Parts: sequence; C-alpha cells; structure tokens
Amino acid sequence: MKNSLEEILKSKFGVSETDWADALRIRDEKGEPLPDVLMRRKIITETQLLDALSEQYDIPFWPELPLENFGEDRTRSASIGFLKRHVMVPLVLKNAPTGAGSVLPEEMVNIIAVNDPAAFQPLDDLARMIGFTAYNLVISTKSAIFGAINLLFDMSQGTAEQLVQNMEEDGSTIISEIADTADLLEDTSDAPIIKLVNHIISQSVKARASDIHIEPYQDSFKVRYRVDGILYDLLTPPNGFRRL
Repeated sequence: MKNSLEEILKSKFGVSETDWADALRIRDEKGEPLPDVLMRRKIITETQLLDALSEQYDIPFWPELPLENFGEDRTRSASIGFLKRHVMVPLVLKNAPTGAGSVLPEEMVNIIAVNDPAAFQPLDDLARMIGFTAYNLVISTKSAIFGAINLLFDMSQGTAEQLVQNMEEDGSTIISEIADTADLLEDTSDAPIIKLVNHIISQSVKARASDIHIEPYQDSFKVRYRVDGILYDLLTPPNGFRRL
C-alpha cells in the first residue's frame, strides 16, 4: 500500500507533527485545501508538495515541461479559461523528452500535465474535449503549466512577431504615418503600428494579464505581460521602434 501524503511529507521533508496538526486545524476552520495551507505557511514548497504527490500517486513529476518538443496542438478544443482554472495542459510530443524525471515510452506521446492529480473530473472532461483516448499523466508546477498554455495559445510569439517583421520591412513609411497622427487612439486606419498595439492589448486581455510592461534597454526593448504574478515575454521589437 502506498504511503499517505502525511507520511511522505514527514519522512521525506521533515514536516513536524505540530505543523501538520496546525495545517489540519486551519483547513477544517477555513475550508482551505490542505496543500494550500502547507505552502502558504511555508511548511513546504510547491516543488516538495509535487514531489510528494508524485510518490503518492505514482505519477512522474516534471518540474519543467519540454516546450521545444511540441507536436500537434490540441488545446484549441479546450478554452484557455478551463485550462488555467484547473491548471492543466495537454501536450502532444514529437518524441519522448530527454532530461525529464521519467522518460515516457517511445510510442506514447500524448501527455496531460496537471498541478493537482486528484482533479479527476476536470481531467476526464479535458481528455474528452481534446480526443485523448490514451495519454500519460505527469505532474508539473503552476508556472510551467501556465507557460505551456500561453505558448500553445500563441500568446507569446506568433502574430505579434509577424506584425513586427512586416513593420521592419516598411519602417520609414510607418514612421511618417505616425508623425502625421496627433493621437494614436484617434487613428482609425489599418496602420501596422495600430494593429500591433491592438494585438498586444488583445493578447494581454485573453491571457487575463494584470498589467503590460514595456521595458527599454540600451540596444533593445521588450513587451511583457503579467499573468498570475509571473511576467511572460510577448515580443521583442527592434530598437528603432522605440521612436514610435
């Protein structure tokens, strides 16, 4: 019989009887999930919790997801809100990733990464949405899963970079167009810079970003947005675009 979460945390990470009892008391009083109590009180870290859950459920723990090995994208069949609400993401890998804690069998390339392996109903719902009749389950961190969701929903690169590339190819014309406009917000044209600004705002709204950062450096600048406290790169335009 597999050890309980309590036994694993106590034996593997030195959680004391007192800390465990206090966490149970807070859980019962406030109705807060026990793992959240343990992490909020800094009794354990997220990595320690996921390592323990990996042992308890006998599911591989991948602290990072192999973002360079993506194959077919199945996320379009599930809403970004569903994936972020339940902190899970489906991945189709081109082959078994190297460097992961546990290597998957070569012929099994469908995986679903979850932060909570006990979320059985959302997991079943997701598998049905995306058409996974067979898949491998892995546990991963919230930041890794959110990063994969954003990448797969084309919120990090894609269209924004294409807009920047088009703007680079006709930079002098764009600058002259902007010079004739007193206020970008009053411009109703299809100027590429307007499209780019609209795209940045649109992608940030879709990602439910709390804020957008434009960060200038000596030779470049970055556009980033913050989602759930984590900053993600949206694009890095050429330095000349700072004049726009």
